[in-house]
Amino acid sequence: RGISYIYVPTRAMSLSPQRVDFEKTWAGLQDGVYQIITLTCTGRQGMPMLEDIYKLCTAQPQPHSEQLYFRLKDYLRTHVQAVQETLSQVQGGDVLNEYLRHWNNYSVGSGYLDEVFRYLNMNWVRKRLDDSRNKLGPVYHSNASVTSSSSAGDVHPIIVLAMLTWRDFILLKLKDRLVKAAEVLVTKERDGEQVQTTAVSGLVQSLLKLGLINKTKPLELYKDEFEGIYINNTSGYYARESAAFIAANGVSNYMKKAEARIEEESLRAKRFLDGSSLERLRKEVDAVLIERHKDLMQVECESYLRDDKQDDLARMFRLLSRIDDGLKPMLDVVQQHVAEVGFGAIKALPDKEATDPRVYVETLLNVYRQFGEVVRRSFDNHPSFVAALDKACRKIVNENPLNKGGTKSPELLAKFCDIILKKGPKNLEEAELEERLGQVITLFKYVDDKDVFQKFYSKMLARRLIHGTSISDDAESIMIGGLKQACGFEYTSKLQRMFTDISLSSDLNDKFKEHLTAKGTPLGRIDFSILVLTAGSWPLQAQASGFSVPQELEKCVDLFSAWYNTVHQGRRLNWLHHLSKGEVKAGYLKKPYEFQVTNYQLGVLLLFNAGGGGRGGIVLTMDEIMRQTNLKDAELTRTLESLVDAKLLRKQPEGEYQPSDEFSLNTSYSSKRLKNKVGGALQKETKQQSDETYKGIDDDRKLYLQAAIVRIMKARKTLTHVHIIQEVIEQSKTRFQPSIPMIKKCIEHLIEKEYLRRVDGESDRYSYIA
Repeated sequence: RGISYIYVPTRAMSLSPQRVDFEKTWAGLQDGVYQIITLTCTGRQGMPMLEDIYKLCTAQPQPHSEQLYFRLKDYLRTHVQAVQETLSQVQGGDVLNEYLRHWNNYSVGSGYLDEVFRYLNMNWVRKRLDDSRNKLGPVYHSNASVTSSSSAGDVHPIIVLAMLTWRDFILLKLKDRLVKAAEVLVTKERDGEQVQTTAVSGLVQSLLKLGLINKTKPLELYKDEFEGIYINNTSGYYARESAAFIAANGVSNYMKKAEARIEEESLRAKRFLDGSSLERLRKEVDAVLIERHKDLMQVECESYLRDDKQDDLARMFRLLSRIDDGLKPMLDVVQQHVAEVGFGAIKALPDKEATDPRVYVETLLNVYRQFGEVVRRSFDNHPSFVAALDKACRKIVNENPLNKGGTKSPELLAKFCDIILKKGPKNLEEAELEERLGQVITLFKYVDDKDVFQKFYSKMLARRLIHGTSISDDAESIMIGGLKQACGFEYTSKLQRMFTDISLSSDLNDKFKEHLTAKGTPLGRIDFSILVLTAGSWPLQAQASGFSVPQELEKCVDLFSAWYNTVHQGRRLNWLHHLSKGEVKAGYLKKPYEFQVTNYQLGVLLLFNAGGGGRGGIVLTMDEIMRQTNLKDAELTRTLESLVDAKLLRKQPEGEYQPSDEFSLNTSYSSKRLKNKVGGALQKETKQQSDETYKGIDDDRKLYLQAAIVRIMKARKTLTHVHIIQEVIEQSKTRFQPSIPMIKKCIEHLIEKEYLRRVDGESDRYSYIA
């Protein structure tokens, strides 16, 4: 208010003790005190009052400090009681505005008064307080009341004395009316009326300032007289409103209303309440608006998911996340719904398309993307909902009707990878390919039988690398990096060594050609290159059929074998002609066609060169071809069938393949393309090869389980049957889900091999044999 009450004196003030007429001096001080606490002071009373207070406190022969203190105390009480009488006559809600008008003047004036009486505070009051602490402990506390007694417990600094007087003779007498008036204003604002709410915050500030009297519990007055009442009224208001609104408007509209009310109440609380009350109010509002109606909201979760009402789901999530265990029912509903949608999507696939890797994997990805978007948009990627989506997707991938036995999902996922990583007429763009590989890795993490995926993926990667059909090394590295991150280095170590072999083979070819040039040994018109692959790193089957290398290639094979054995002594080459390929030019046709064929196909085609000049004059029976190529019946039939289907050979008679059937070159062959791939059909996996792959998986699992059992027993020495089963499952779950019968068979096998034995007298306990 800009009042200055200390002025530089125009004359020097005497500091010598003097005789002072107390009553006369007090009469002058009394007027100044009134003007200060009512803020009607003109600013010229300050210096004379300071002089008078000093004279009274240092008067001779006896200081009047004590008398001054209690006279001031009585005066403040009289003044405050008069204010209280005035306020008692005010009707209705106006009492709050009048209270604040008087309080604001008194509060500020009390601070000025404390400064004017500083000499009394710093000498007599301080001395009395110090003496009392030494003898009696603290001399004032929050419940001290103002009296005219001169006991030590009634002595306080002037500011405290002023606040105590106001509290005891005004606030505590009018508190019910004041708080009621404040609540009326708050209720009107909640109802949408425009009201002057500064009175509410003014009352709170009054309570907080008066509460500072209690140094140990400064908020006690505010909490006892206002906070509890405010929160209880808030709870009652929203209990009535929410029950009526949800009954009339439904859950969806109610959630919008509840969110708006929560936001409003939060802002209102920051304006009206002390910061210490905000959390208590929040919990109470949440209990009324959310906890009481959570069952109705949770029931709607299923229908919102079904109807894709993501905004409603988002509101439900935000509301229920505010209360303890509010999200758990939602999590269960979301997980169950996602699983049901996934199973339904797989069941809806036509029988012919169900095992198509593209269709199957895209169906799984569509389910994942659909609900991944729901989790992102509606549930803000909350970890609990991400986990619920993961559990549901894991269930879909491993327990859907098509995945009986737990092996179809990893097999089809590996084949899908082969499709997108293999060169084709419609390859994906780099960014799209990376995104798709990331999605595949996500699905891969849900697969329980990761060893099945590993087996099929490694076989198809081997074919891509051997036949040079991989879309790019970068794409392959991205995929292997994702697998490594998901399963560790050991899972991908052989895959990475396969790339190493391809790189080393390129260097070998260069060195071999340098060797031939140095020796002056040309290979003629043959462009020869090889891949030397480490046996333990590649999932390659041994050649199932014999094969006589065509005479045209014998020189190349012999020269390379001799050179390699010289360079790498102690290593043995096993030629895998069933995986080899070549390019051959046809000189007997009208156009210079080139054909990419397997070595088996090449061996058959080159037989028709001999003696006939390549003009189609040679006719060979199937039996003759078998003798010259040394191919077994099944492999030769597949090879001849592929050449006949490609219309490079003619067969007489048509029908089943018999040893007496005759074959000749098709001299009228025609194609729009000059370069044609004939060996593709033979490079595709047959059902027999797929069955052999699964047999290999089963054998690998048995070896893995046996090794795990031996490791466990070597560490534990003795274990019960149940504990062995539990530990083996725990160690194996990162690769596959072992069946208990398979584990039992492995235990029996190890007992036969004398790695384990049954403990005498305990049929269910085993011990390790060192």
